[in-house]
Amino acid sequence: MYTPNTTPHKSSYFDYEIYPFVRPSEMDNPGAQESHPIAIVGAGPIGLIFAIQLAAFGIKSIVVDAKAQVSGGSRAAALTRRSMEIVEQAGVAREFLRDAILWNKGRSYYRGRIVHELEIPVVSDDKFSPLTNIPQCFMEKILVERALAVGVDLRFQTKLVELEFDDPGGVNLLLDTPAGEYALKADWLVACDGARSAVRKLQNLRFEGNSFEDRFIIGDIRIELDAPPGRRCYFDTPWLPGRTVIMHMLHPNIWRLDYQVPNDVSDDEALDPKRFRAQMQAHLDYIGIAQPWEVEWVTLYKPNALTLSKYNHGRVIYAGDAAHLLPVFGVRGMNTGVQDAINLAWKLAFVIRGQAAPKIVDTYTSERLADAQQICQEASRSTRMVAPPTRGFKLMQHAILSLSLDHEFARGLLHWRTSRPIDYADSVLSIIDETDCEFNAGPSSGAPALNARTNPSTPETPFLFDSLSSAFNVVLFGSDETLWSNARQDVFELKASGLPIRLLAVIDSDSEAPTGADAVIHDVEGNVARRWGASQSALYLLRPDQHVASRWTANSKRRVKDVIRTILSVGDLADVQATAANASCLQ
Repeated sequence: MYTPNTTPHKSSYFDYEIYPFVRPSEMDNPGAQESHPIAIVGAGPIGLIFAIQLAAFGIKSIVVDAKAQVSGGSRAAALTRRSMEIVEQAGVAREFLRDAILWNKGRSYYRGRIVHELEIPVVSDDKFSPLTNIPQCFMEKILVERALAVGVDLRFQTKLVELEFDDPGGVNLLLDTPAGEYALKADWLVACDGARSAVRKLQNLRFEGNSFEDRFIIGDIRIELDAPPGRRCYFDTPWLPGRTVIMHMLHPNIWRLDYQVPNDVSDDEALDPKRFRAQMQAHLDYIGIAQPWEVEWVTLYKPNALTLSKYNHGRVIYAGDAAHLLPVFGVRGMNTGVQDAINLAWKLAFVIRGQAAPKIVDTYTSERLADAQQICQEASRSTRMVAPPTRGFKLMQHAILSLSLDHEFARGLLHWRTSRPIDYADSVLSIIDETDCEFNAGPSSGAPALNARTNPSTPETPFLFDSLSSAFNVVLFGSDETLWSNARQDVFELKASGLPIRLLAVIDSDSEAPTGADAVIHDVEGNVARRWGASQSALYLLRPDQHVASRWTANSKRRVKDVIRTILSVGDLADVQATAANASCLQ
């Protein structure tokens, strides 16, 4: 019988709530249970966002988690702009922003001087800041409330102990609880249970990639500082020679310090409260801060750049840290997992709804694995700069830092390569039309959609993304009658078949609103059309995860229904790509 920890975590700024165990029906009627469409292991940000997105497509999931409360400590705390767009699609962006810290600047210091400054551009068309800090405990509480509101079956204090995954028709789970064990059968199982994934261990799967030997202490403190938010990286400080220290604000009056642990210090010594307090004070003294402070949370962290070679294994699929482990430098870990969730949700939902071929799940691995592998390469470079693993890399770091004191060219080498949204340009689901070259700007096939303010000169005007929903979104520009007629007919036909799809009309101030559109976007100043390169009548077809599936102008004979049916069947795209390759403007 499983006995979880039901003592609330201690915190001066967050009230932990114990979620009670609720006896499920499977325990009282074990022989009568039917298979559930999907079970999710792990109620962290990735599992919860995934479950909420499934609910948007009418798919009810069961989420099990061994914990009795949300995660202790701030943990993953920085969300990129793309992650916030996904959070908005999950319906909780406003709640996330309530107490968030917004930032777009960072500095690196060496020998008391600034040797590199990073400023991520912000334009009026960006609804969200480049980076948003919110402790993971806040994220999870907000997401739990949202998941319950949309009908997700959340089961806390429930631990996975056994897994039978050889059944071609589904997966059998044995779960342990404070009331004993029970069996659960699901058509699909998605593992979102983190770095120490129980599902991954039960399937005996192994990561590939690099595991670094250096360790970092991550510690949060409460301190009142009159300082702007943003990442500060200190190389080779007097109190920690040859090592690196990172500092940034997570929450009002809550600051995080990450610092390397010397090789001759054991894990227990590194986590000793007296040692941590002494080292934290040493850093505050070094940067001239005399305010009193208190410890909030401390943990030990070892950077890795690891990934599974495949994310879908029969009826078992992996997402987030269960699928890949990425260094925190550059805010990569959780943000990569959030993109996993939005990518997988629509594909698996459409399979469960009977609207997509099961092999579309294979594109989850091909698209997301390419992203993880690229991030592993970039993260490894960042990690080698922050924590050089060999004497050669230490010499290189020292040379770059020394040159950066007086030479601008060397400072760019200290760039910490922030996480960025992936472009699925090479995906089999990204279809390049023969008229693609007629666009002078805008997101191309495979790229994430580009937000835009509909009336930039007027404050508080809507954004384009305000009109998108969890569905295929057909965005039409201009007034070409044939393009409009075909799109309207196709969307009507696909809706009648039960497919989630919407038609959005982007019109200028001189045009009348077309009939049959689900939403009309008044692009009074032409800003949306400019950003999307639609100077003439054009159509964008967006996937439910807001990536562009294809785009074409009125000169194309492409039809929305044909492209969507090809995508959902993962059909033979050779003729589609050949048409594009033979187009004169692409040669």
